[in-house]
Amino acid sequence: MHGRREDCRITPKSARNVTEMQSEGRGALSKFLGAHSDIAGLLPITGWEIFFYLVPLVFLLIISFWLTEDYRVIANWNLENYRRVFTDPIIRVAFWRSMVISITTLVATILIAYPFAYGLVFKIERKYRQLILIAIIAPFWTNYLLRVYSWYIILGDTGVINQFLLNWGIVHSPVKILYTHVATRIGLLHFLVTVMILNLYGTLDNVDKSLIEAANDLGAGPIKRFLHVTFPMSLPGLAVGSVFVFIFSFADFIAPTVLGGGTKPVYSQMVVDAAHWTANWPLASALSMVMLVVVMLFLLFVFRITRVQRKG
Repeated sequence: MHGRREDCRITPKSARNVTEMQSEGRGALSKFLGAHSDIAGLLPITGWEIFFYLVPLVFLLIISFWLTEDYRVIANWNLENYRRVFTDPIIRVAFWRSMVISITTLVATILIAYPFAYGLVFKIERKYRQLILIAIIAPFWTNYLLRVYSWYIILGDTGVINQFLLNWGIVHSPVKILYTHVATRIGLLHFLVTVMILNLYGTLDNVDKSLIEAANDLGAGPIKRFLHVTFPMSLPGLAVGSVFVFIFSFADFIAPTVLGGGTKPVYSQMVVDAAHWTANWPLASALSMVMLVVVMLFLLFVFRITRVQRKG
């Protein structure tokens, strides 16, 4: 026993060996990070994404296959939640209502933002652009919920729009705008048009003007120059802006709740109701996973179309 204790002692030689091994390990790590500096630079953000996004996402995926009994989550593996997502008529109607709102909001956003961004780049002098961009970004300085409630006041029966229509005799009774999904779209547009304009502005501002001049020298008119030069080169910004607009409009529940009134619920409200009111976390997780899949499919579709258009 005495000899065995002596064998376990840390001698100066063994301590020196441990120190040398640690130094060699640090040296090897330093050499690896130096040879792969691009990977080393991504480690902090990668770790952040894994810990704060991937881990919760995996947790949501797992509990989406569980059940809730008496307001308690039971680890009973099954597909009941997904069956309910795809067969419940209320959820199905809410899903397609969200899709319609998202797509129509996206189309309206493009129709408003693209001409504005195009004019800002090609028609406005550069010295005035900064002032206009500040005016565009200014709404972001206020809270999104406050902006939604400002539209609540504007669109109400006694709001600015109805008072204007009544005072000028255009209508004889207030127009029902608030608590409809027209109001929902207006609230979303107020927020998302700015997002689309900024994405398009960054892309259009980087369009090589010499290509447009070359097309003009070859006899191409304004429409041909736009269709064959400007528009194809603006597709990356249009694609990124479209993805942002679709994600925000499909996942937002504030505008549908405050401006839409909640009488015709959208898909995001189904998620909130399942988590908040019924405490059915597995169902809310299943709804969220389906939402994530829809967003990913839309992202793949948009970038696929963009890649085909640019190759063509």
